[in-house]
Amino acid sequence: MVVLALDLGTSGAKAALVDGRVLTAARHPYPTDTAPDGRSEQDPDDWLAAARAAVTEVLAAGPAPERMALTGQMQDVICLDAAGRPLGPAVLYDDTRAEPQARALAAELPDWAAVTGNEQNATSSAAVLRRLRETGDPRAAAATVLFSPAGYLAHELGCPAAVDSTTASTTGLMDLDARAWSPAVCAAAGVDPATLPAIADGPLGTTAAELLGLPAGLPVDLAPGDAAATTAGVVGLTPGDDYVYLGTSGWHARVVKRQTTQPGLVHRLAAGDAELRIAALTSAGATAAWARRAFLADATPEDADRLLTGRPRGFTGVLALPSLHGERFPVRDAGLGAALVGVHEDHGPAELYAAVLEGVALALSHSGLDSDAVLPVTGGGSHSRPWLEILADVTGRPVRAVSGTDAALLGAAGCTAAAEGEVIAPDPAAVASYRGVRARHRHLYDVLGELG
Repeated sequence: MVVLALDLGTSGAKAALVDGRVLTAARHPYPTDTAPDGRSEQDPDDWLAAARAAVTEVLAAGPAPERMALTGQMQDVICLDAAGRPLGPAVLYDDTRAEPQARALAAELPDWAAVTGNEQNATSSAAVLRRLRETGDPRAAAATVLFSPAGYLAHELGCPAAVDSTTASTTGLMDLDARAWSPAVCAAAGVDPATLPAIADGPLGTTAAELLGLPAGLPVDLAPGDAAATTAGVVGLTPGDDYVYLGTSGWHARVVKRQTTQPGLVHRLAAGDAELRIAALTSAGATAAWARRAFLADATPEDADRLLTGRPRGFTGVLALPSLHGERFPVRDAGLGAALVGVHEDHGPAELYAAVLEGVALALSHSGLDSDAVLPVTGGGSHSRPWLEILADVTGRPVRAVSGTDAALLGAAGCTAAAEGEVIAPDPAAVASYRGVRARHRHLYDVLGELG
């Protein structure tokens, strides 16, 4: 079956025709309106224009699709009037103007984090909606509230108002264990539950509008939001599946059975009948890029890898924290900085660069990477063999690169990316060199946090 997959991301719309692999793809950007006060907004009409352009391009280059699957960015707030038109721009997931409202909600709802499964802050959709109400914003009079561009596009195509469970779990409004909107949180946020979309995964209906140049009657699936769609595209959504992402930021994501636990540093997202746990580092590839500038005269990643080729595998002797821009895991500390501890005169530029890659691997290992299964790795860092070797040695797991370029599109279409290259096995002597290092590395976060 040929599926038209559409990923409405933060910076643009990407469409692809998928039949188990990507046949053809196209991407068209849209702008974001930001301001120093924390504003981050987009025009929903820009989403539609970019989606139309991307879909038109792929339809001209490939076979006719039999279904349509939608995914994209999560935790946005889109307020519609009774006619279904936007009352103003969409407030994005990284808009921080609702800090006072988030503090007030936390004070009024002591169990807010426990109910929603995650610590909440100014980006919470609940706080955003309360801010709109308290500031007299016309968007507060919404007849319908949606939480993603994918949900908005589906609504424009004639489907009922809906939100996938993954996106719903990012809003700060959903009871994660009940998989339903929390009456208490809605009341505190000043939100009428009747204005909220149904929480639904999978088929929504069929298109009733030729908005994208598609025939009426094409089945539409609301796929999981981008975090779960990417996971589905990399490894699937079966409990036990996990992978590491090494991009500008980094994370370890694991699919688990639904369970009741207290909120903590690992982000919890609904993923259909399962749950997605994400331990996210603020900086991974960004810290590696800084190290190349600082130690290797701004060498390219490829040149830096060549410098590490032939280096004995194992602990460098330097403990590195990769937290250039504060940290989210294994501690939540916005003021934490990066650090190199234990540097001696025999540590040259290449060793210091290796220590930074090692620091990222150690940071990810605190999420519990212990397993004998091959660990899929995606993102730009997955192209670095030395980094993959370090990750294998730190975790004691074999690792293998997996393409993540079109992972969200593949995941939305119900497919999984093919593995790339060889499996890199851990080196026994190198694994032994890291015994005890993980605990010392974790302790360093606490020590530096106390120093301020």
